[in-house]
Amino acid sequence: MNNLISLLHLEGIFNTFQMIRATLCLLSYLLCFNAFSQEVDTTYFNQNNIEVAKNDVSVFRYDVTSTKGKSSSIHRYSMNGTLLEIITLTKNKKDGLYYFLDLPDSIKLEGKYKRDIPVGKWTTEYLKEGHSFVDIYSPEGFLISRDGVLGSSIQAFEIDELDTKPDYATGENGWNQHLMKHLTYPREAVRSGTQGGVELRLTILSSGRVAKAEVTNDDVDEYLAKEAIRVALISDNWSPGIKNGNPVNSYMYLKIMFRLK
Repeated sequence: MNNLISLLHLEGIFNTFQMIRATLCLLSYLLCFNAFSQEVDTTYFNQNNIEVAKNDVSVFRYDVTSTKGKSSSIHRYSMNGTLLEIITLTKNKKDGLYYFLDLPDSIKLEGKYKRDIPVGKWTTEYLKEGHSFVDIYSPEGFLISRDGVLGSSIQAFEIDELDTKPDYATGENGWNQHLMKHLTYPREAVRSGTQGGVELRLTILSSGRVAKAEVTNDDVDEYLAKEAIRVALISDNWSPGIKNGNPVNSYMYLKIMFRLK
């Protein structure tokens, strides 16, 4: 009899243990589900970027926001479903993939952010003109190189064909500051004691972006030429040339000097 009571007692303890285990498993599942569940919200905006109701006649675009923990992403669409922008966020800072499509100017931009800083490879495409650029940023967010391919139909004007020639937006002082910040004397040129000037012809687009840099003088050290081209290409602050009152693609000529102290 005592053995039977003991067995029943043990069975009760076992069943209680099983119930506790099942409850813990259920709680664990619910916690995991909540941790990895994703909230999705859709909001609608008019052309003035003011939030409106879904059925409002002024709806211009809509945003789909997905949130999972401290991370979120915003996908922006035009009303016909064209993807306009992707913003990836961590703790409300841009962190990860970024995509932007400027429909009026037909410009597409893609790259990555790390805590609001552009890093790695970024591509910019001018869809109408056929231009494309690849910018490389350091982990600290500094533009360190740029390469570009121009559309085959590009037309650029010489300086004497312009009403106003292109110029660095912040003037000569701004250009000198750009050189002081970015120009590095190549090690190979230092070792060989090479110095001199590199004459460049820049192709500056109507947007003010430097699209191309070409060496125009002969017998230039290849390392000095390469560095001069790099520094010219990453200079963004240009005012474009003006012809008949409109900004146009044009050429700009300048010299970058390398002198050993």
